[in-house]
Amino acid sequence: MPDIYAYTGDANMRMNNEATWTAARDASVAETIDTTATAYSAGIRELRLSSVQNTVRRYYLAVDTSGISIKPASAVLKIYGYVNNGSNLIAVKVNQAATGSASSAFDAADFGQIDFNTPYSDEFTGTWSTTGYNEFELNDAALTEMVNFDVIKIAVIGHDHDYLNVVPTNGFTRTSGFYPATATDVNNRPLISYVTGTIPPLIAEGVADPSSIDSSFIVTLYNSGSLNAQYERKIEQVPFSLGIRGPLSLRGRTSSSVVVPKK
Repeated sequence: MPDIYAYTGDANMRMNNEATWTAARDASVAETIDTTATAYSAGIRELRLSSVQNTVRRYYLAVDTSGISIKPASAVLKIYGYVNNGSNLIAVKVNQAATGSASSAFDAADFGQIDFNTPYSDEFTGTWSTTGYNEFELNDAALTEMVNFDVIKIAVIGHDHDYLNVVPTNGFTRTSGFYPATATDVNNRPLISYVTGTIPPLIAEGVADPSSIDSSFIVTLYNSGSLNAQYERKIEQVPFSLGIRGPLSLRGRTSSSVVVPKK
């Protein structure tokens, strides 16, 4: 499984102690952004200590996918936990319009670039490890992004309140720590591990019958047990170089030949 590490321009973005949940969750520009720390003890957080203390913290990262030309068969985002072990997280799409990329650092204005309608994983519901990698199995939307663009941009956020946009009850707090791409130890840095995809069978030249191709664009022509799309051959035709014009010769014809389906 090839591994691709996140670019070091990843960021922890925060909206702290806002007057309303909406002000914290739906802000377009982060109040605070950190791109240099080697670890975040409170990097991902959903918190409401009172009606006027609403906090949302998220992790934004970008991974270079320019070397991927075939859609991966599968991929896993790996985040190494640190100190706080809150769970119930999810990976979601960050729009390609965001400043952060595989060569540029994220900007505070990227806080509102999340596409909440495009999750990149299921909810992480297991125990958040602070001594190893936590794995997010990336879904088809993420795999498609990896092959269609030179970079995939991801935010890891709280699921129950940030992603679902549910106002927490007073006194609620959930915090997850993690190591970013600037972690001192390379073995703690976030990455995507993926399984290389395979090239689908090439469509044979001259195939004209759409029924020979299924919904996944795999040609069934000539496969063992799938002879439905083959046609009769006219063996009377011989090369014109021999001076004999066969029944399928085009020279001198006034009507097209009829191809008879195999019965």
